[in-house]
Amino acid sequence: MKYADQLHATVERLAIGLGWPLVLADGNVYLPTSRGIVGLVVPARFGGWVDAEFDRRGIVAATLALPDGTWAFLVEDPGVQHPPVPSGVFVVDGPSYLPVPPSVTVGGPVRWVREPRTDVRPLPPFREALDVVCQLSPRRA
Repeated sequence: MKYADQLHATVERLAIGLGWPLVLADGNVYLPTSRGIVGLVVPARFGGWVDAEFDRRGIVAATLALPDGTWAFLVEDPGVQHPPVPSGVFVVDGPSYLPVPPSVTVGGPVRWVREPRTDVRPLPPFREALDVVCQLSPRRA
């Protein structure tokens, strides 16, 4: 599929299908954070454990693999200042942006670990996702 067709499909699925705000810039697609969505970002080596625990608990979160070696779990914006996060974990809140596939940043391509779903709540609550990260981080991070 041509890159332009991939961009069109992304806009159709995320903006039209899920109602997510998107920004097109420099030939890439970006998701603005703090408009109901934030990224809970963990090192990729830790992301698999978080993803597996989400699965076990029935938490569905669209997840990005970013070229800097991190995974960004897309979660609901808590609407208030977020609580402290474990070392090595950070929150991309606003105003900021997360690139989404098929974007290719200076560091490389962005890919989905888990694509957003339209058949379930697309964004888990921030606190629920952070609880998983906090419970796993002392043992795994």
